[in-house]
Parts: sequence; structure tokens; C-alpha cells
Amino acid sequence: MQRDWDVVRKILLKLEAVGDTTSEVQSDDVNGCDPEKVSYHMRLLDEAGLIRAKCRQHVPLNCVALSLTWRGHEFLDQIRQDTVWNKIKDAAREKGLSLSLDVISGLAKSIIASILE
Repeated sequence: MQRDWDVVRKILLKLEAVGDTTSEVQSDDVNGCDPEKVSYHMRLLDEAGLIRAKCRQHVPLNCVALSLTWRGHEFLDQIRQDTVWNKIKDAAREKGLSLSLDVISGLAKSIIASILE
């Protein structure tokens, strides 16, 4: 399965919106997304240190997102705004870049800096 950065962003936004430390985001809580795909991306986000998640390694994979990490909050702050997110994706597409955390962060910093000028 390939990474889907729109799913990543939806998970981060959903987890932030939960708003308390006792709630969890289930893989079927992310609207418009296949729960198995969401679980896969929750596991990736946990491995990257952006969220804390519990995953059962059974087939099908099932994950529950528990919280955003500091790094997760920082990354989400860069991509939260729809305008910035769309510009990031457009810029990567125009330059023929594959999206990665580093590419997204670099483009986000550049785009945000140009907005602030």
C-alpha cells in the first residue's frame, strides 16, 4: 500500500479535534477513508513519531490513535490550512517531487514564508 498524504492529514486533524487525553480515534472514525488504509497510515505515523497508536498485528491490521506527539503537532501546524496544503501538493507536482515528511516540511516553510512577506 502506498502512503496517502491526504489520509495522513485527515488522521492528524481528527486526532487533534478529539480535544482530550482520554479519547481515541478508531480506524473507522476518519470519514471517507477505508478503515484498513487508515490503520496502515496510523501505524506509519506511530513509526514516524507523529502520533502514539496501539496496533494489533492481526489480519486485517487494526490501529487506534491515542494522541499527537510534539512532532505531530508541529507537522500538523505546517499543513493544517487548506490553502497551504494545496499549495504544497501543487508545488511538489510541478517540480516532479515525491512527497515525504522532509519535502512537505520544506515546501510548507517556503510557502508560509512567502505568505508572511
